[in-house]
Amino acid sequence: MPQLNPEFFVSQLFWLAVFFSFLFIFLWRVSLPRISTVLEKRQNKIDENLATAKELQEQAQKIELSINEKINKAKQETDNLIKISSEKLQENILNELNLLDKELDEKIIISEKEINNNKENQMKNINSEIANITKMTLEKIANIKISTEDLNNAIETTKGNLN
Repeated sequence: MPQLNPEFFVSQLFWLAVFFSFLFIFLWRVSLPRISTVLEKRQNKIDENLATAKELQEQAQKIELSINEKINKAKQETDNLIKISSEKLQENILNELNLLDKELDEKIIISEKEINNNKENQMKNINSEIANITKMTLEKIANIKISTEDLNNAIETTKGNLN
């Protein structure tokens, strides 16, 4: 193998030094600056994206707070509206109940008057019927004929004594 032959060592070391020097200069002046600029651009882009993401996150949090405030405000407004509506409804119901109570009281009073009038009329009818029955009974049982006037006077006298 010619690589292991000692007479070629000097030339191989020369070309090794030339090649590595050229490679070192090429990497130092051309490749590494390009790679470092690409890395810097990449890092700058990442930093910009992180900053943008942080700003967007802050904006999203502000929007979320705003939405939550609006939702809470809407809930309070609906609670107030429900409360006001229920109070109005209760008030209307109470008014209607009061009107119904008044109407029922009036109807009860009218009914009581009608009942009392009917009672008085029936009592008058009963008195005249009692008088007729008594007159017919006396005529049939005792063969006594009494005039209606005498019978009414006797009933009135008996009523006066009872009261």
